[in-house]
Amino acid sequence: MPLFVCLFASAVYTLVLGPSALLEATFPIGLSMLLSGLINVWIYHINRHKLHGSHWLFADGMSTALLSIFLLFNHTVSAPVIPFFLGVWELFSGVLKIMDGTFMREDHIHGRITFTIAGFLELICGVAALLKPIADNHHMHITVAIVLFIQCAGLISKICLYPQLRIADDCA
Repeated sequence: MPLFVCLFASAVYTLVLGPSALLEATFPIGLSMLLSGLINVWIYHINRHKLHGSHWLFADGMSTALLSIFLLFNHTVSAPVIPFFLGVWELFSGVLKIMDGTFMREDHIHGRITFTIAGFLELICGVAALLKPIADNHHMHITVAIVLFIQCAGLISKICLYPQLRIADDCA
């Protein structure tokens, strides 16, 4: 839940304070990404033998944690790079959520459609984040906020669905 609050607060901060706050928001966004990635890796580590298809969770966690390092430690980040960077994160995360959703479909998990829809929304949002800032530099903060809100939706679906997952031995 603290991760959801951190992601949501970063999205609201970016949206409310506008384009001028985009560079100031890189640290909270990077911290949110790092926490998200580390939590996914931790969940994978604890449940790797129990969760069917848990390797997609591990891949999502590792890619998120590694991408967060760019925002946290690169002091030469410019505002137009941030939406592009977050768009790449959304694309990775969306594809991996869709793959995880296919494993949930095989296990007949209720609510898996919500998880898969969150993945598709992340894909669409990722493409928009890659295209929109190029067309209009004045509204990059809106694009970043939308990316973070979609990540919040994906996190909520993950929080709701992962407790329902069965042990891999029971799936057969």
